Amino acid sequence: MAARTGPAGRWPRRQRRWHPCPPVTRPPHPARRQMMRTSLDQAPVGQPLRLGPVLNGLLAERLHRLGLYPGCVLYRQDEEVQLQPVRVRGPRGEATLSSGMAAKVIVHHDDDHKTPIIEMRPGEQGHIEGLTAGTGLEEALRTLGFAENDRITLLRKIPPMRYRALLDGGRRLSFTEGVAAKLWGELDGRPMQFANARKDHPFRVIAILGGEAAQAQIASLGIREGDRLSLQTVCPDKVVGEPIPAPIVVTSADGLRLYLRLEQAQLVLVETGTSAPA
Repeated sequence: MAARTGPAGRWPRRQRRWHPCPPVTRPPHPARRQMMRTSLDQAPVGQPLRLGPVLNGLLAERLHRLGLYPGCVLYRQDEEVQLQPVRVRGPRGEATLSSGMAAKVIVHHDDDHKTPIIEMRPGEQGHIEGLTAGTGLEEALRTLGFAENDRITLLRKIPPMRYRALLDGGRRLSFTEGVAAKLWGELDGRPMQFANARKDHPFRVIAILGGEAAQAQIASLGIREGDRLSLQTVCPDKVVGEPIPAPIVVTSADGLRLYLRLEQAQLVLVETGTSAPA
């Protein structure tokens, strides 16, 4: 029996129908699926956060100098911050630092750990490693006779005090020792902080120490450069400690604690959902 063939002497080929396969989708890696990026002020408390981009060049540089680079792990703390001004000694003399200043100056201790000045104990020493603030604080420290890498000693923490003074024209003012520490001027021909002023001696304000927040705080009291103040009394204050406005407190994996203003924390991006370092 002859085999059946097609017109060309071969079996005709059957047309195959190709059905497109649905694209293969792989589920995301569990760690990546849970990661979210947010600003530090919106980050959850008590969870490991991976540092991302810092949207301010100067702040990024300051954090780098303290050993904090993108990818390192931070923890945001949930705590009320009530801090006191401090008295410190450096190579060019003594000065009073407001709590805000002392919280933003990082000291490298002799035993190799780092803390803000505000966390030092009386008698502890080290050198100024870096700052977590802008050029305003850097200029204030320079005015007071301090610079990075200077040796510094914490002498004491200052109890809450209330200063009462007369402004030009007889207006009465009342403010904390933190404000008194930010007023730089001249008394009897000598440059000093108002925190060291003498009663009933005219003090001429030459500069306001600190950044924009300090400038705004003192401007709200009606004090300007060139004004004259006369100290009337200094007495204990009822408020325990001087609060830092809206602080964001974070610690690094190696225990360094940083105090950032709200507007600084808004410029620091972090990734949530990361795992803690081993």
